[in-house]
Amino acid sequence: MPTGSEQAHDVFVSYAHADNEKPLGSAAQYGWVTTLAHNLNTGPGHYRKNLFIDHRLKPGDVFSDDLVTTVEHSTLLLLLLSQNYIESTWCGKELDHFVRTHANDPDKPTDVFVVELFPFETFANVPANIENLRKRLIHAQFWHKPADASAPLLAGNPTPQESGPDSERHYWRKLHELRNAIDSRLRTLRRDQPSSSSTTRTTNVSPVASHQSATATLGTVLLADTTDDLVPQRSAVKAALEPEGVVILPEGDYVGLTPEEFNIEFARDLARCELFVQLLSTTVGRTGKGFTAPLPQLQFDGAISAKLPILQWCERLPGQADIADEGHRRLFNTEYLRATNRTSFESEILARLRVIKQVAETAQAAAAVHPAPGPVKKLIFVDDVAGEKALNEKLRAWLRGANCDVRGLPPMAPLGNNGIDIAQVLKPCRAGITVFADGAKRDTVYNRLIFFLNQIAECHLPLARWGIYVTPGTEAADLGLTSADVITIDERRLADFVRGL
Repeated sequence: MPTGSEQAHDVFVSYAHADNEKPLGSAAQYGWVTTLAHNLNTGPGHYRKNLFIDHRLKPGDVFSDDLVTTVEHSTLLLLLLSQNYIESTWCGKELDHFVRTHANDPDKPTDVFVVELFPFETFANVPANIENLRKRLIHAQFWHKPADASAPLLAGNPTPQESGPDSERHYWRKLHELRNAIDSRLRTLRRDQPSSSSTTRTTNVSPVASHQSATATLGTVLLADTTDDLVPQRSAVKAALEPEGVVILPEGDYVGLTPEEFNIEFARDLARCELFVQLLSTTVGRTGKGFTAPLPQLQFDGAISAKLPILQWCERLPGQADIADEGHRRLFNTEYLRATNRTSFESEILARLRVIKQVAETAQAAAAVHPAPGPVKKLIFVDDVAGEKALNEKLRAWLRGANCDVRGLPPMAPLGNNGIDIAQVLKPCRAGITVFADGAKRDTVYNRLIFFLNQIAECHLPLARWGIYVTPGTEAADLGLTSADVITIDERRLADFVRGL
């Protein structure tokens, strides 16, 4: 293909030439990369793309001005990630120049498509630009690890026909996913700016979202990362759901993130989804550096905490002796697990999403007819033993500002048989707060607090928590109470106490 500065290309293929060599003894007419690039322009309904793939540049060659211009004038960059790519100086220059010259987020550029030829964790000395990119953008994993293989294999190598039935199926499935993602992005750019050339770019458009635009969205599913042995099944589920209008998250995967990055991105993805789907095998999965548990367990626990509907799948139920890891064995002892064929499981996912969507639409229609009332105020009992007026007024004003009503007792009100019926006072309250602002009244505070707690227990009152509000002068005092329902709070922790009700 021409390399002149006037030539514009839809896709610049950035690869290491060592990954494109033809092996001796094979019937391969072209190298693996050349074959992949050609196949991206085949198949029913494909978008005819102008691809640039340089077969002449070799390791050690100069990164010429012509090549700089070609990268700059290409609409998309297809990065074929391998150890050879990482060790190639000019590959890194192609990536850096493309990101600099395209108006996208450097950490997640919309128009960079990353393909893994081998598992990322097997790479050594990964530079920072690829490390950042790998955390958020993986559009296809062309490697797979058969049960009888000692190391991951590149699907379709040296040719799809010579790689074996499983490898061939994996190759064509991943090729289909990658081609669809690239074609969808290019069609979106062409549709948004029909009068512009292919070098015109837009920003912040997700390839996944654009792929879904032609079909009405049924719902959004977080399809959890799987262990290596289930990558083909996950890809098959994704391929079955997307044509039905299901948006699949994450757009890449979570492997390579730090624990802090994972917590943020996983929580963000969960908030966008209606359903969490997890595929399981007896393989435990990797535990990333600094993580407290393997990724399958962390994702499941996160979905539980988010109170998201869950569906899990396994091909068959394992025996207790099949899984040594207790945490992983726990994933098979849930009400969400289905041991069935994958096609039936896919149908159940779609059925569940239809129900969720119908319920949401019904609730939305009902809300339009009968708008929901304003938020219900929380009633909190406040016992101010110290009688510090300024503190009392400040505390009550804050609670009212947090949409809480306050209930208390008159000054010097007697408690017990001949006094106020404290059970009736506490009955409608969500929580209680004892103000402990005078260390000299520690015994009085203690006795009143025990009286209130006993009334709650004896009368089965529904109070969720009790807070002991301390000040700088009393925060070090010990009242001798240890309970998950009785906690010490101060001005800083008051907001968390109220939010927890």
